[in-house]
Amino acid sequence: MRLFSRSTKQQKFWAWFDRNTERLFHFESDQEAIFDELGAALERVHAGLTFEFGPVLNGKREFIVSADGIRELFPAVRALVAAAPDLPRWVVIPFRPPKDLSFSIDMGGSTLLPTDIWFSAEPDGERVGLHLFIRGLTEANSDLLGGASFILLDNALGEYVVETRVGFIERLPLPDDPQSLGLQPFEAIRSHFDLTIH
Repeated sequence: MRLFSRSTKQQKFWAWFDRNTERLFHFESDQEAIFDELGAALERVHAGLTFEFGPVLNGKREFIVSADGIRELFPAVRALVAAAPDLPRWVVIPFRPPKDLSFSIDMGGSTLLPTDIWFSAEPDGERVGLHLFIRGLTEANSDLLGGASFILLDNALGEYVVETRVGFIERLPLPDDPQSLGLQPFEAIRSHFDLTIH
């Protein structure tokens, strides 16, 4: 009698990914349909998993598996990435990595630049607590600019570091002369964290 091993959910996903690799690599040709199919395939592995694609560089493309900032989904991300086979055209990455900070966040008619934020850092148990000083922050727009500042933080440090190494986050209005108060520009925030994934 011949025995068949049952494929895991992760193996089934990567088999689907490999079968559709040409379409996925050139997703721009039918982005909405392909993203819907890929989202459904990830849901079959674990509800809540999301993804990002990087640009094509040297004939390869990044495929990022994300927990969308939900700590409880981190084991599912790790398990799926660990099960990835050798895919010559792909670089499979767990969690949204740090990104270039030369961009702005537009939310509800407000624009927030990395240069609009200064910070101070202090120990918070085994984590690093952050005071974020935001230009133009008021009680009326605190939710809006607070959300935008979190997106910038996620882009600066990456999904894994924000969820595992950042402690408290306090948001305050930016003073007139932040440098004289010993605050640091947002672009220096990475120097306070180990960005490696353990």
